[in-house]
Amino acid sequence: MSLINAIFTAAFDNNLVFTQVIGLVSVIILAGRPFDAVRFGCLLGLATAASGILGSALYAGFLAPWGTAYFAPAVIAVLNAAIVYAASAVMSCGLAGADRLAALRRGGMLSASAALLGVTLSNTVAFDAGTATAETLMGTAIGSGAGVFLAVVLFALVRQRVDDALVPKALRGLPISLVTASLMALAFSGVAGIAGGMFA
Repeated sequence: MSLINAIFTAAFDNNLVFTQVIGLVSVIILAGRPFDAVRFGCLLGLATAASGILGSALYAGFLAPWGTAYFAPAVIAVLNAAIVYAASAVMSCGLAGADRLAALRRGGMLSASAALLGVTLSNTVAFDAGTATAETLMGTAIGSGAGVFLAVVLFALVRQRVDDALVPKALRGLPISLVTASLMALAFSGVAGIAGGMFA
């Protein structure tokens, strides 16, 4: 039950993008057409979950016992880049040359997303404090990945509706995207505490 509680808490109550404002830049850049947002949101969500699981295991199994925890951000950043580039290469296998190049470019941008580093470093802090079990660390990683996927897809859908509306000229582009992101963050923080409490 603690695994399910950790998944729902990380996905909805402590959403990396809208509640903690980690990785918002990559979400704004990726949220184009809804079809592309689903594909790249899935890539970012899976990479975030894999980064959280593998990075936490790497920290708990090697870095912390050997007394080299100060290397964690650099090691985890290299691990994140490897995960995202491998996933981008797999995702772009059946695409044409130009689409494959665009997917690999987006993969390079995704590897620098703060969401990948944020979930792993928050898991390492919980591990150091002694408050986390293997179930909660895994649940937090999976829930964070699901929350990032949800953020990319929802933001793309809302952004498409906003782009179709009559937006004043001064607010078109990035300003209306930031207003939309702030309203979605307000909506997510308004339901904080509900999702995780259902499985307590």
